[in-house]
Amino acid sequence: MTEDDFITLVRDELGLPLANDELDSELDGVVSWDSLHILRLVAAVERETSRRIPIGRLLADRSLRAIYDRVNAAVAA
Repeated sequence: MTEDDFITLVRDELGLPLANDELDSELDGVVSWDSLHILRLVAAVERETSRRIPIGRLLADRSLRAIYDRVNAAVAA
């Protein structure tokens, strides 16, 4: 999954107005971010990639970049 694919998924599935340069932003700085978004994001990624994503580690991540990196590692495994 490319960065652009991930950002598009966040925008489309979560309805968040994420700009391309906000991938490195802390989650607290992402407009309208709340804890349920991570669950919806994981479900969307799993649906798109047909791969299971371990959510436990994602809960500790503080940026979308960290989540993106973990998702790509899980998809590549």
